[in-house]
Amino acid sequence: MALPGPLKTAALGEREIVMTREFDAPRPLVFDAFTKPELVRRWLLGPDGWSMPVCEIDLKVGGRYRYVWKRDADGSTMGVSGAYREVSAPGRLVHTEKFDESWYPGESVVTTEFAETGGRTTVTMTMLFVSKDARDGVLKSGMESGVAVSYDRLDAILDEPRIVSTDAQPAAVIRLTIPRSDIQKVMGPAIGEVMAALGAQGVSPAGPVFAHHLSMDPGMFDFEVGVPVAGRVSPAGRVKPGELPAARVARTVYRGPYEGLGQAWGDFDKWIKGEGLKPAPDLWERYVKGPESGPDPATWRTELNRPLVS
Repeated sequence: MALPGPLKTAALGEREIVMTREFDAPRPLVFDAFTKPELVRRWLLGPDGWSMPVCEIDLKVGGRYRYVWKRDADGSTMGVSGAYREVSAPGRLVHTEKFDESWYPGESVVTTEFAETGGRTTVTMTMLFVSKDARDGVLKSGMESGVAVSYDRLDAILDEPRIVSTDAQPAAVIRLTIPRSDIQKVMGPAIGEVMAALGAQGVSPAGPVFAHHLSMDPGMFDFEVGVPVAGRVSPAGRVKPGELPAARVARTVYRGPYEGLGQAWGDFDKWIKGEGLKPAPDLWERYVKGPESGPDPATWRTELNRPLVS
């Protein structure tokens, strides 16, 4: 299964650049991050050492936007303005772009599309320039590195706690009731058993492995380990059809080794309580990125989901 990856940049035709980046967040949330000033000014900064003292957005057809960046080291500024030609929330934006001191000739037209699959959003930005020379000059400028840093910054913002509504998602699961101390030795074999059953049935995973804890006894874990699926699953040994439920949940993302999950849940529960929210008895973790992606635990990502009582 593909995971959210790095920025991809390519030339298209004579005058266009296409940039694509996937985010592990729902489309409305990503669209907000591109259109709400309080969010835009936190991530659309390019390389470190810049801030955005001016971020004005009039989000409507014919409305204008204005960004001004400031280099913290010397106070120098860079500004850009444009007008919205199309606003179709949360799927598509089209706007013009012209810098105060143009580093490429003329005005460009930027089309940004947001496509969601399985709770993840692919952002495709297409920039149309006035000429091939203008487009080629931008490709040679190193612009891509600044965009990549900004998108990485956005990725971190999207990890922050938020409230979302989930749809029911079919899954293949194994239910386990074990002492807490046995979790590490049973998880791997159970995941392998689920994957083998899916392979035998020709069913594809539709998301990362999860553990859905059904009760919170401190000494015993009563939970389902499984994976969302894109087709029908037949019972096979311990593997049964199941689902991740439709629910209103508090969600955040923890980055780090699995040994830190207990502390991460403690911090998250404090945030939930501080927001005046009431958690349901269950919770689930999605192992978005783990040891299979690389040996550095700092790059591992675990999504924490706590259903809420209305």
